[in-house]
Amino acid sequence: MVELPLPIWVLLRRATFFAALVDLDSICATFHGGCMGLPQILVDRIVDTLHDDRLALKACALTCKAMFASARHLVHQMALCLTSRNNQRVLTREERRKLRRLTQGYQDVQLRFLAYMDERGLLQHTRKIYIHSARQGDIHNTGTFTPDALRPHMHHFQSPDRVHVITIDLYDSDVWANHHKSCFAHFCPTLTSLTLRRPLGNHRHVLQFFLQFPNLENLCLEWLDGNVGRARPNLTTPAIVDQSSLPHRHFRLDHADNAVQCPMKLIYGLQHGFNLRSVELEDSFGDHGQRLLNACANTLQYLTITASSKGYERLGSLKLGEIKDLRRVTVRPILATYFNFARSFPLIFTISSTALCELELVVGRFPPHFDGVRWDLWGGIDWFLYDRFAKHGNFKLTIKFGHCYDMRSFRRDVKEGFRWLASRGCIHFETYPIISDCWD
Repeated sequence: MVELPLPIWVLLRRATFFAALVDLDSICATFHGGCMGLPQILVDRIVDTLHDDRLALKACALTCKAMFASARHLVHQMALCLTSRNNQRVLTREERRKLRRLTQGYQDVQLRFLAYMDERGLLQHTRKIYIHSARQGDIHNTGTFTPDALRPHMHHFQSPDRVHVITIDLYDSDVWANHHKSCFAHFCPTLTSLTLRRPLGNHRHVLQFFLQFPNLENLCLEWLDGNVGRARPNLTTPAIVDQSSLPHRHFRLDHADNAVQCPMKLIYGLQHGFNLRSVELEDSFGDHGQRLLNACANTLQYLTITASSKGYERLGSLKLGEIKDLRRVTVRPILATYFNFARSFPLIFTISSTALCELELVVGRFPPHFDGVRWDLWGGIDWFLYDRFAKHGNFKLTIKFGHCYDMRSFRRDVKEGFRWLASRGCIHFETYPIISDCWD
């Protein structure tokens, strides 16, 4: 059956009826303002909750003008230097062909991204800088981050004046030894966090590099393994640096191999040790980790230990008896698959600080063939925590678990294992998402 079009007088009557109910002009004005007429302050609050999700920020910036105004500075808060993704956003195919024939290779191609951002006024939003310097022999080697490669773009590199975080992969301390002040001095007033991944060269130059930042609070050294396929070991040649103390408050030592003397030299190179309040050790439980804890024993308050399944075998070598003002200890695995409590007990028994307020244990998923945990082994640690901390002050035992087949029975068994702490209401449970599951 063919549907006939409605008469004009019917359409006019319907339009008049809907116009009386809804003001179309106000709707157009509201959508033109963006976000259904929400105040800009509220839009800023909404966008600020997504500050770590760059893809979501880009999607919000394309929604309306109000979202774009709020998300623009967050989208461009990180500047990537010398990565293979930069040239895809800057140069055309013809420009890349021309620059391939230049002697500088891809260095100039990738550093031109700084000029691209500076010309459009985007570097004023930069708060984080990530620098990746490809190592020699890498398949995707695009040149190293050197002073010669940076010199033509120095005025763009020095444009950001409010950078708080810098991360450098494969930092070559020997190459940058004489260029610290000329290239990085403008970051000194605002820089608070520095991460060096697999640094190369003389450890004394590394000390000189991060000691130049007076407001640095977070220092992270990652993957100090000494032999990662490069022509020379990293951070050699012993030296002593005359420095009163470090202003840092948080230090993270990640995957420091005992065969490498770098962390030991960094600690011995500072005659007065570290003024650290927080330390995070990730699979660094040998002499390096113990020396670090002893060096900051007078100021350390928060300790986080992250270990893999193999790392727990060396966890018992750490001693916390020298730390007198320790307030919080966190023990967690890298992959939330299982947690062997017995291997962490020797570490907990060495705590002598009377100021301990919280102990956080992260429990992974129990495998299907695992009938349960030996709760009878928990009696000793339960009485130790109760007698030393819970009986005389406010103490909290936080147990974070990802997934187990019967969470109610899990909570009940934990309370039965920690009877003394449970009697005072000191046990708290929290959940966290499981990233990977190797038991399926």
